[in-house]
Amino acid sequence: MRSLRNRLTIMFLLMIGISVLGTGIFVALLLKASTIDSLTERLEKEGRLLAEAVNREELWKKPALLQQQADRFGHSLDARVTLIDKKGEVLGDSARLPRGTENMKKHPAVARALSPDSKGKAGSIREDARLDVFLPVVGGKEREKVLGVVRLSMELERIDQRLSQVWVSLAGGLLFSFALASMISSRVARNITRPIEEMTRVAVDMARNKLHRRIPVNNRDEIGRLATAINRMAAGLRYQLETIRKSERRLTGVIETMDSGLIMVDSKGKITLANQAFHRFFNLKPRQLLHKSLPEGAIFHDLNRLVRKCMESGERVRDEIHLYFPEERIMEARLTPIWEERGETGVMAVIHEITAIRRLEKMRTEFVANVSHELKTPVTSLRGFAETLLDGAAEDPDMRKEFLEIIQAESLRLERLIADLLDLSKIESRNMPLDIQTIGIGELLRSTAKTVEEQMRKRKLSFRVKAEEEFPVQVDPDRFSQILLNLLSNAMTYTPAGGEVILSAGRGETDWWIRVADTGIGIPGEDLPRIFERFYRVDKARSRESGGTGLGLAIVKHLVEAHQGEIQVTSRAGKGTEITLTFPR
Repeated sequence: MRSLRNRLTIMFLLMIGISVLGTGIFVALLLKASTIDSLTERLEKEGRLLAEAVNREELWKKPALLQQQADRFGHSLDARVTLIDKKGEVLGDSARLPRGTENMKKHPAVARALSPDSKGKAGSIREDARLDVFLPVVGGKEREKVLGVVRLSMELERIDQRLSQVWVSLAGGLLFSFALASMISSRVARNITRPIEEMTRVAVDMARNKLHRRIPVNNRDEIGRLATAINRMAAGLRYQLETIRKSERRLTGVIETMDSGLIMVDSKGKITLANQAFHRFFNLKPRQLLHKSLPEGAIFHDLNRLVRKCMESGERVRDEIHLYFPEERIMEARLTPIWEERGETGVMAVIHEITAIRRLEKMRTEFVANVSHELKTPVTSLRGFAETLLDGAAEDPDMRKEFLEIIQAESLRLERLIADLLDLSKIESRNMPLDIQTIGIGELLRSTAKTVEEQMRKRKLSFRVKAEEEFPVQVDPDRFSQILLNLLSNAMTYTPAGGEVILSAGRGETDWWIRVADTGIGIPGEDLPRIFERFYRVDKARSRESGGTGLGLAIVKHLVEAHQGEIQVTSRAGKGTEITLTFPR
């Protein structure tokens, strides 16, 4: 496609060419007409002089003299001179002999010149390529008598030859003017189209999101104002695009970092958006679902059903989805219809993982049941033995003593249970601040060991304390002793007589650790994830016989986390258990 500059240049050249050609033709015709008029006027003047020279009546009676006059004047005037009498006979002709020449009385110009009404006026006529001027010859004393007619003729071919040189010069001048005008028009077209071309390049860059380009504004005409408007539009688009990009980045950041899974499905069932959480929930690679249909696999069965239900009903849908791979999880799906163009319906689904919430609800239910059960057992025992004593057993000293001892033991157990519940409640609610102190690891282990040494001997257990080296630690001594006592108490409870319990400590480059190991009955693998739950017991019978509350390890877990530590448990059924507490240095 031709450019605007070429089209403007061609248009200018065409207009200039037409103008130059028209001007040349007009000037040429005007020049020719002017030349002919000038020639006609000259011939009339010369004809009048000639008529004055031959206006004697006696001269017209001598044709030979008239022929001589015609030849002489024809040679002098450089024109054809013809003398015609009043009868129309040619008496003299400078171009040829008058004999054999036809009578010209009926010639319109001759007849008009011979008429009394001519009054000596000249008449001109153009025939083919010749110009003729006819003038009457008036003689007599009063000049009332027409003696004849003088005709002066000149060939126009001679005029054309004279004008050809003028036309060549005129054509050369016009061609030079055309060339000059062409150069000027090309420059004008370039000056007009240059800012338009610059605007086009800037517009193309704007279409390619290159909004930094600007159009230089040199003039304040219409094109300059248009360039200014485009510059302002580019600046506005750049600002709006940056705002949109910032909003898009913020929205993308929110969508991609949110813990809830987000998915958008159009009316054709194609996924238009799926964030990282959704891919993580369903164990998929990033962007694996984008612009594809939701898979029909078993893991997506419930979600597909909810999407179809939301599309068909056009109403919000809320339900739970159970996933069993790679582990059992519970998801809450909330689906909202999205109205697209042409009345079609898409779906936006937000998926929350509520596995922890359901687990907490289950733990809460179990906790209430366990608390009720744990409190009911000693209360029932206290009530039963009290009623027995009131029914008459108090009269028997031995029975009274036995019952009172049992009531005391159950009361102490109930007191320990309540105390542990209160401690656990304080720890979980962050209402128990730690009194951090710097203390030697050896002193911490020895003070705790003294508390349980006697109980170890009574249970016939071997108890050892090992510290690789002495080093200071920053802990709350009382709460840390509570951690160790709970761990050692569990080790004593689940280790049969003749077994061994080892309390050891050491440190690495970035942390330090304490380990409680025993050779007891161990913990089955399926019970390991739940041993830190409240009231959870691996061996319920043995735990109750020992007077345990089932809250020790739950308290240990919270206290270790309060010290910014971690717990690792290694156990094999029938081989023993090893619990390691790791803390940052």
